[in-house]
Amino acid sequence: MPQVIKVGVLTVSDRCSRGEAQDGSGANLKVLVDAGTLFKGKVCKYACVPDELLTIKDKLLEWCEEEVHLILTTGGTGLGPRDVTPEAVKKVIERETPGLTACMLTESLKVTALAMLSRPVCGVRGRTLIATLPGSRKGSEECLRFISPGIPHAVSLIMEWKEEVEATHTVLQSEGVKSGSTEGHHHHHLQHCGHHHHHHHHHQHHRQESDESKADVSHVSRRPRKSPYPMIPVSEAVETVLSQAELCMKEYIATKNALGLVLAEDIHAKDPLPPFPASIKDGYAVLASDGAGTRVVKGDSTAGSSPGVTTVTSGVCVRVNTGAPVPPGADAVVQVRWSSLRSMFLLFLSLAWAVSSDFEPHESAYMTFIRV
Repeated sequence: MPQVIKVGVLTVSDRCSRGEAQDGSGANLKVLVDAGTLFKGKVCKYACVPDELLTIKDKLLEWCEEEVHLILTTGGTGLGPRDVTPEAVKKVIERETPGLTACMLTESLKVTALAMLSRPVCGVRGRTLIATLPGSRKGSEECLRFISPGIPHAVSLIMEWKEEVEATHTVLQSEGVKSGSTEGHHHHHLQHCGHHHHHHHHHQHHRQESDESKADVSHVSRRPRKSPYPMIPVSEAVETVLSQAELCMKEYIATKNALGLVLAEDIHAKDPLPPFPASIKDGYAVLASDGAGTRVVKGDSTAGSSPGVTTVTSGVCVRVNTGAPVPPGADAVVQVRWSSLRSMFLLFLSLAWAVSSDFEPHESAYMTFIRV
């Protein structure tokens, strides 16, 4: 048995709040909700307030504290100077639900182009879903009908009604993956209790038959174990891509105007920077062919120092800092964490490595270098 959604209807109108006009839209929303044809709901709160941001905000907060499941506001979503309902709702909600907003706007634009001037806001505060509807009776009813298929599941998720959530997910999963076909496609609008309305839209397909997928991917068990498409050489694939690519014209422009453009050809610097091989790590410059073992530390190389002061030979290493010149003769740098200082001038280079009994290590397993 589905839960009953407790609904609050809040009409926002200066004239209605002063008794100068009848609240047609709010009264109609109450009838629609209590009828239970859109979803199983019951109006438990109703009020009519003026177009005052703080008044609207306070009423919304009051109803949220009383755990009203769904609040429907009507009015104050236009461009008039006193239309402040969206601003009030934004100060109340903690999370927006842009899908509901997009649904209202998308479907309303199919009814009238003037829907582009509406400013609906939908969102969640605590355990309450809030949706802003237009002020007219017709517009508010239409927008409620547009979003009503998603309201029961949204409230179930917010309220953590696990049985309803699981029932909905079961229905969705049982439908399987929807894929396009030459016969048309189906839009499934989920209603409460698992009922569905199916709208069939038939479209004429202009795609060539060769563009259609050759694989049935509607169910995982039917997916082919091998690609149904023949393999082609890389050169042929590249040629196919290039044949479809549009050739852009070259132009010469100032560098400051080149943001977002692609170079027509590579640009090479006249001089290397830095003008010497530099280390990208703190460590010791060595000969990689020496492997692990003890080295004599012959000196150091720091950032800003001149390269070539000390030459690295077999059994010798030089301490280097990040960005410092790598001494002549060295072809690798061992990081500091892979070394241990035996004395002021003797250094042992190794790499702690856990090797299982069924693994025969190679020398490279014990030596890891950062090439310069």
